[in-house]
Amino acid sequence: MDLLQALNWRYATKKMDPTKAVPEAKVQRILEAIRMTATSSGLQPYEIIVVTNKEVRTKIQAAASNQAQITEGSHLLVFAAWNDYTAERINMMFDYNNEVRGFVNEGAEAYRQMLLKNYPAKGPEVT
Repeated sequence: MDLLQALNWRYATKKMDPTKAVPEAKVQRILEAIRMTATSSGLQPYEIIVVTNKEVRTKIQAAASNQAQITEGSHLLVFAAWNDYTAERINMMFDYNNEVRGFVNEGAEAYRQMLLKNYPAKGPEVT
């Protein structure tokens, strides 16, 4: 299956089978695919919280229009978007990339400095 066919196949699941659990290896693959997706400035401006605790998911369900998928699925992925671009968050992402890649890219460092100059100064209302 090529990429476009795979993307056309996607759909929103409305009904889950609460007796079946998604295997942990698949959950990890999904999280890795999310990590690799392109985002604004490559900063991945969100955290993903994997919720499996039934009691916690029941509380979330009450705040999410009582959607059955919240508690019927074996895992709930919550995307918690950053409320602001801070110097700490920007540096964290660039430092992480340098660590994983094992080197510092001069072009990326220049881009980091541009982001540090522009993003935090805008404040949360703009970014």
